[in-house]
Order: sequence, then C-alpha cells, then structure tokens
Amino acid sequence: MDTTTAGRPGTGQVDGTRFDADWWRMRTPLIVIAGLAIAGFSLVLASTNEIGHAAAWGLAATAVLLGARHAFDADHVAVIDNVTRRLATADQSRLRGGAVGFWFALGHSSVVIITAALVTAGAAAARSLVVSEDSDLRAGLGMWGLLFATCVVGVFGIVNLVAFIRLLRDRRTEGAPATAPNGDSGAGAAPRGPLTTVFSRLIGTVDRPARMYPIGLLFGLGFDTAATIGLMIAAGATAASTSPLLALSLPLLFAAGMAACDTGDSVMMARLYRWAAGDGERFRRYNLIVTGLSVLIAAIVVIAGVAEAGAETATFTLPAPDTEYAGFVATGLFVVIAVAALLTARRRAAGNDRKDEGQDPGAEVAEGSRGE
Repeated sequence: MDTTTAGRPGTGQVDGTRFDADWWRMRTPLIVIAGLAIAGFSLVLASTNEIGHAAAWGLAATAVLLGARHAFDADHVAVIDNVTRRLATADQSRLRGGAVGFWFALGHSSVVIITAALVTAGAAAARSLVVSEDSDLRAGLGMWGLLFATCVVGVFGIVNLVAFIRLLRDRRTEGAPATAPNGDSGAGAAPRGPLTTVFSRLIGTVDRPARMYPIGLLFGLGFDTAATIGLMIAAGATAASTSPLLALSLPLLFAAGMAACDTGDSVMMARLYRWAAGDGERFRRYNLIVTGLSVLIAAIVVIAGVAEAGAETATFTLPAPDTEYAGFVATGLFVVIAVAALLTARRRAAGNDRKDEGQDPGAEVAEGSRGE
C-alpha cells in the first residue's frame, strides 16, 4: 500500500503526503516561535553576567510556564477552537485552521511585549498601569477585554451551535443531504437569519488564520489575567534591580510559551475537525461530539463573562461557573477524542489492508480470461 498517495478529500483520510504538506504550511509559525525562544534565551544568557545563573534561568522558566498557562485560559481555548472549526471545515483539503492559535497568540503577546518594554524603559504611565490596581484606565481596559472576549466567543459559539443543530438534524433524518441548499456544508456554514445581519461582518472578516492577529491584540488590551500582570511586574522589578536584558527576555519567553501551546491547540483541532468532517456514520458521530464540546465551552465562557461583567458594574448578579481549569479540562477532552479518532483511523486502515492482502491475486486474471 502506497502511503504517499493523497487522501480523498472529504473522507477524513490523512496520509504521509498530506501530513508533510500540513507541516510545511506551518513553517512560518514554527520559525517565529523558535525565533522568540532563541531571542529570549539569548538575552537570558547575556544577562547572566549581571545576575546569577540560577535566578536568571529560574525567571526565564517562570515566564515560559506563565505563557503556557495563559494559553489554557478558557477564553483562549474557546475562541481558538471555535474559529478553527469554522476554517477547517470550510476547506478540508489542507490544514487551513492550523495557524489560528499562532496568530491569536501573536496578537495577544504583542501587547505583553510592548507593555513590558515600556515598563523596562521606565515609562511611568505603563508602570502605573500594571502595578496600580486602583487605576481607572486599568479598570476600563479590564472591562473592555472582558466584554470583547465574551462577544467574540459568543459570536463564533453561535455559528457552531447552528452547525451543531444542522448536524444533529441531518443525522436524525434518514437520507438527509450532506450540504445546505446553497451548497455550503452543514458543518461549516454560518447561521442565516437576523443574527447573520448583526454578526456577518465579524464572521466574514475572519476568513483566514492571520485575521486572528487583531482579535488577539484586542483580547490582550484587557490585561485579563494575573499571569500577564505578574509578568509585567516581574519585568519592572528585574529591570530596576538587576538586568534590563533579562527583563526584555521575559515577555519574549512568555510569548513563545503561549504561542507554542495555542498553535498546538489549533493544529490538533484543525486535524481533528478535518478528520471528523469526512463521510460515514463514524465520522458524523465524532463531528457531533467535537462540535458540541466546542459549543459547550463557548457557552461556559460567555456565561462566566456576563456574570463577571454584572458583578464588576454592580448592575446584576448571576451565578458564575468556575472557569479557572475549564481550558485544561476542555483540552484534555479534545486530546482524548483525538487519540480515539487516531486509533479508529488506524484500525480502519489496518482492516482495509487485511482485505487487500486477503484478495486472491489470480481472481482478476481469471476474470480477464473469461472476458476474452
């Protein structure tokens, strides 16, 4: 069996050629992430003349881990997975949504890098912004980040909710067509009706992974997590007492850790969605499970965001779900689904190989002789 033969589009088949092509298309994100890590660690190495090795590398490792932890925040996982699904199901011939997480993380970390650079340079306004918890500007940006994240996750959650309902309806209806009346796949089509008019511009704008950069940038303007604030304070303290080089390395390493994890998330989800969008009952079942889980995570993030906004503005009170570990739980469930999908695909491929090997080689010759 030739493993380099291209898989049939829409079947969910993944072969050697497609796998290699997928990773070739991801070369830019991989190069940038490696560049951030190399630059960050180079600055750490250069700073060891001014600060002890243990302290320098300890702070560097902390920055990487903070970035990785930030990547698993529930709002990150929700927006990346929901946007990845829309792009991946729109074009199953390539890993179209694989770079969604990279561009989102790059936009988000741009705010971190710029702010840390300003703090390191001694900009009073930037230092006041990240240190003072009573700052009106910080409170306003925090509310902006919360509302923007909630709205974006909600919009793409609605898109995937409509797709989930269509998938469920088609599965329950015997012989239902696989495509919508306008030719769009039920798995990836955007909702129609009043919501389309309201949200169509945002939904239509994100038609490629690079369009996630401004969304990540706007997410980052909210200074929405303790990880980001902690990094900024650490950068300022380090610059003041030890080495500016080490302070500049921290946001780069933070960005590398976050981008690596967010990119890994979107690559995994793009491959899983593409596989799950194939023909056959088994693929439809996986598609329903994966899409439904993405919608559920989006709903949890939206409910938590609305509840937090009400509490911050003292306008209303809602019970808020605890989302501290929701991103980890969601990613873990997706990994389990991905492993199950991989095992299923391999078992199916092995069964096909056994069928091919069990076929009588002389059957075709005998049939050809009868034809003559």
